[in-house]
Amino acid sequence: PAGVSPGTFPAKLWQLVNSPRVRSVRWDPRGQGLLVERALLERELLSAGGDAAAAPGAFKATNFGSFVRQLNLYGFHKTPALAGAGAAALPRSAGPPLRFCSPFFRRDRPDLLV
Repeated sequence: PAGVSPGTFPAKLWQLVNSPRVRSVRWDPRGQGLLVERALLERELLSAGGDAAAAPGAFKATNFGSFVRQLNLYGFHKTPALAGAGAAALPRSAGPPLRFCSPFFRRDRPDLLV
């Protein structure tokens, strides 16, 4: 998004959630929160030596706890998942996706990142 340094966590997250290559982080149905599938995120984006093919080096964090701390640092809060928020698209063993929201991170409002 314009006006946001591309190296910042919110800018990287924005690019990833809007990338068709990334499966572990996506918008909730309303575009007001992120749905995160933990096990897939760990393999896809956080793995120091794993496949991390969707976006190699996307984050400095190599574990989920560090990723969540970054989310919290930028004003995200874990919230209950919305009914029908895409759990059916995940493998049954993965469990329901985690939902994180921030008033400054909306699908159709990249201007809020500034």
